[in-house]
Amino acid sequence: MDDEIFDRVKKDLKRDEAYLRNHEHRFRVSAESVRSVSPATPRILDIGCWPGYLSLFFRRSGWEVTAIDLKPDRLPIISDAGIDLLDHNLNDHPSLPFPENHFDTILFTEVFEHLNPASFDELFKGIEHCLKPGGRLILTTPNRRALNKNFFIPNRWEEPEVDDEGHGHWKEYTVAEVLECFNTTSLSIIRSETISFYSHLGRSNETGYFPLRDWKSHPNKLRNLAKFIVNPIRNLPFFRDSLLIVAQKD
Repeated sequence: MDDEIFDRVKKDLKRDEAYLRNHEHRFRVSAESVRSVSPATPRILDIGCWPGYLSLFFRRSGWEVTAIDLKPDRLPIISDAGIDLLDHNLNDHPSLPFPENHFDTILFTEVFEHLNPASFDELFKGIEHCLKPGGRLILTTPNRRALNKNFFIPNRWEEPEVDDEGHGHWKEYTVAEVLECFNTTSLSIIRSETISFYSHLGRSNETGYFPLRDWKSHPNKLRNLAKFIVNPIRNLPFFRDSLLIVAQKD
């Protein structure tokens, strides 16, 4: 990742600084998973782009960027940057409105868990359709087996945790469950693993996210001390907080 470009993006999107503190490591890993491609102006699709860090980073890195968001009006800086920003609800319309063999890369980060699983067959067929041969899908999502309350409430995902409009987490998944979604496609799995995006962070209601090593300086000391003590276990592969899948169209 080009740090100079990303630093400018962070400055321009500073109103979402609290979100960035939580997700910057994910942004960096996702961007670094995107390989260089040969076209003079490669194309990338950012599915569920809010708050826009990756879309803006790739646009300023010379990519032609298309982005999807439920509420594009909240992202004026993305539209102003020359990014094609679409208002599209994948739960209502899981098909993707793009030509065949159109994108070199598709970013699909922290969106999978927000979607109705009934949409997955149509969605993944659409992803395969609009990826170019050799193009890649970068998918991240929470790990169902992470060492947190999900793990200690094994039946939590029998019912979706969504509002009346379907917003929220429909489910969280294991690596094997995510890989099943690729069975109806010809996409090849290049990388599939658990990864720790958030275990280095503590949190309090008063100060938001902060480096976990600074737990003594923030409220909610007992909770964050517990996180600090069990952090080596949380970073074991089985218990890591997130999943990273990279797939390629042959």
